Amino acid sequence: MKIRALAIVAALALPTLALAQDKTPPADKTPPATDKTPGKVAKLSDGDVKIMAHLHHVNQMEIDLGKVAQKNGTAAIKSYADTLVNDHQSGDKDLTAFAKAHGVAMIPNEKPESDADRQDAKEMTAQTAHLKMLKGPEFDKEFLNMMVAGHDKELAKIDVAIGGAGDSDLQTLLKTTKPVLQRHSDQAHDLQKNPQASADKPIDKLPSQH
Repeated sequence: MKIRALAIVAALALPTLALAQDKTPPADKTPPATDKTPGKVAKLSDGDVKIMAHLHHVNQMEIDLGKVAQKNGTAAIKSYADTLVNDHQSGDKDLTAFAKAHGVAMIPNEKPESDADRQDAKEMTAQTAHLKMLKGPEFDKEFLNMMVAGHDKELAKIDVAIGGAGDSDLQTLLKTTKPVLQRHSDQAHDLQKNPQASADKPIDKLPSQH
């Protein structure tokens, strides 16, 4: 009887084991999502975000200095300042829209990463404070010196940024920004040669040095 009872238990256990094996979940064959999924924008690298932060800083700085020039400069400089403010406001609007489209809700503030960067920021703060105390031709001269040096420096930096940007859309944005900076640099150089030129003609009609 014991043997028969064991055989019955074993026979009942086999279907139960089979059912348990049938309940094993199938392997997940769904391919992992990647940045190449249609409609998905690739996340920007830390390097690309730093490039945006610097460009945003430049835009804000030029807008602020341009507004000072609109008040303290002569007619020629005020006309140039109008161009600076309008161009950099437009550029920053495009940059902000680009950032949001690529998952960056707010562009971070630029942080100096080296002693040289910190020294540059310190000198710029001092120059700006001094500039705000000047008016008329004296203001014009100091302002144009800053514009020439600043834009020439940024033209060199933007070439490096274009080569270092990992996102192709960011590269395109930088390439469209470069001619604007070049035009501002050319205008500042021209105004240094002939400070009263724009008193008689619009700033964009000034003779180019190239």
